[in-house]
Amino acid sequence: MQTTSPSLTAAEITNKILTCKGNFVKVYWKSNPSPAAIHKKNGVVLEKVTNAVVRAGIDFSNLTSVKEGIANNERGEVQSLPWGEWKHFPYIITHKEKEYIRLYPSVGNIPKVKYFVNGGEVDKNTFASYLTPSEANKLLNPEEKPLECFTVSADNILGTDDYNELIEG
Repeated sequence: MQTTSPSLTAAEITNKILTCKGNFVKVYWKSNPSPAAIHKKNGVVLEKVTNAVVRAGIDFSNLTSVKEGIANNERGEVQSLPWGEWKHFPYIITHKEKEYIRLYPSVGNIPKVKYFVNGGEVDKNTFASYLTPSEANKLLNPEEKPLECFTVSADNILGTDDYNELIEG
């Protein structure tokens, strides 16, 4: 069972994202991490709602961090997607009949996250207590290197700029 936060349709998402090529836009999305087995058995529903200032419509291989990593031999050349295929490069990836939007966080803007258990807001530590030990550890002790991009299921995008009542309201 997943929560029922309203999502935009894939067509609405696509239209909003395609009109902001390279521009900064605030995007809101949800995810429903799987709880540990005992909590899953008890019907616990977890939801994480994130908002971040991102860009869409840019090519991963053109990121400064990627170019510098290649030049410094810290990473290899950019390869094709490890899963899925581009439906609309560089915006939308399809995989197993689902669409995913590729988003790039803006430098210096840390994504904001709210955590929910069975629809009620909780703090990060409480949320982590419902996860498996390995997932809780990832949440509470994230890698220091920030992500260079987010690939978000189109079904999980709640909205853009105008959908701020969930996070800020």
